[in-house]
Amino acid sequence: MTTEFISIATDEEVAQLVGRINEIDRLPIIVGTLREGEESPPWDAAGLASRLQGEADLYLATFEAAHKLTKLVGKANSVHSGWVRIYPAGSWRTGDQNRNRVAPEHGRASRVARKVAERILEIGFQGYRPAALPPVGLVADTVVINQSPSDDASALLTGRSKSDPSRFPIIRFSGIYPGMPAHRLYKKGMELRGSRTTGFLPDFFPDKPIDHPRERFAAHVGDIACTWVQVGAVTSDVVSVYVHPEIVLTILGDGEDLTWQYSEGSVVKVVVMRSTEGWDVMPASDDDDAFDAMSALPDGPPWLIPPAVTSADEVDEGEHTLEGIFDDEELIEANREIERLQLEIRKLKNSFRTSRAKKVGVIHQTDEHCLRADMRANYFERFCSVDRDEYPMPEVLLTSEFIAGIPEVCRLVNYDTFLRAVVNIAIDHPQTRCEKFKVGTKYGVEIDGWQFRRGHVADEAHGAPRIRFAKKGSTVKFLAVGHHDDDL
Repeated sequence: MTTEFISIATDEEVAQLVGRINEIDRLPIIVGTLREGEESPPWDAAGLASRLQGEADLYLATFEAAHKLTKLVGKANSVHSGWVRIYPAGSWRTGDQNRNRVAPEHGRASRVARKVAERILEIGFQGYRPAALPPVGLVADTVVINQSPSDDASALLTGRSKSDPSRFPIIRFSGIYPGMPAHRLYKKGMELRGSRTTGFLPDFFPDKPIDHPRERFAAHVGDIACTWVQVGAVTSDVVSVYVHPEIVLTILGDGEDLTWQYSEGSVVKVVVMRSTEGWDVMPASDDDDAFDAMSALPDGPPWLIPPAVTSADEVDEGEHTLEGIFDDEELIEANREIERLQLEIRKLKNSFRTSRAKKVGVIHQTDEHCLRADMRANYFERFCSVDRDEYPMPEVLLTSEFIAGIPEVCRLVNYDTFLRAVVNIAIDHPQTRCEKFKVGTKYGVEIDGWQFRRGHVADEAHGAPRIRFAKKGSTVKFLAVGHHDDDL
């Protein structure tokens, strides 16, 4: 691990670099190259090396050294003529390596460092990384972030020392959540506890604060919510999604090939719903309004940023002139075409996913699972936290007879009216009138501790629909739906 880039010029240095690339227990290696006659790249190599300290090692090869590198690693794995290539540990020979190559961009040099940093962070998220040796001579300190973290992944983050206000350390946060950029971890004004070096330009290593992310997640989404997640591993029938860097949930395919809908590393909108097993995750449609993802750290910003809407025309933005044309201009054009096609693939996957969401999201009034989801949504939408404390949702049991009778009742009243009555009955809210059965009727006596009641769905409705239910302690059991005279 180094804070500066390493120059590669001689045959011996190239051989050492190849040996380093072939190691397994290492950080990702970035190899930048110079064009013929260049002495330095048109992007800030020193700044990028400093920013990626602890996350990647940066090498800069001369024009001649790059061609020597090509002979040793093979043309398919080479990099030269101003290009930059990332060699992930153990996987740089296999799979699609296009995302690990960054083309030189005439007139847009600053974007090279940004693209490299973004890809390094993407590789590092939840991936393998050897433990970095901590520097020696650290002193305890608290640093206040004195700037709004940039959305440029290649930018440094600084703060002001509280123990020595004349010092503005560089915050080295890669050990908190590898692969997370600063603007998704911190906000201006946050106080970070940790330790720093004592040099003239100190580095500060923040401690990870005490946190209970699962409890925060439960409070963040309640029982049901539409929010943003990051896609992890994708197979045809199961997709892993991160709702927090430490919390992984799954989306099930239900017979559909999910590889047509999801791409690893993308940020997508989903509906998260509490279930008896934990949490269920379903795709969200375009019509669903998503609120911000939870924060990675307490009191931090949302850890995920919704994807920007990109048009195909933006892929090839910028002005290109004959000046500075590179030796492999055809390869650069091919790279632009690949980016355009990747954008089209993302659009198609989004289309497949939202189409599935519309199909999955249809309310099945005879399905217990969907009815419970509707009840929770109705409850949290209608009642604030103060009202929920006064009218808590009890344990609810649903019989098959009750579920089967819902379509018949919904011919008399609309589904929303029926759902409101069910929720009111469950929480014993006075908006829905309930009554005991008459003495001498079948349900006029207590049976095994169950007290039977019936609730009015809508008194003025034709047919006077009713809900028969029973209560035992704090448990409510919905037994059947019918009409005014059914149980008399």
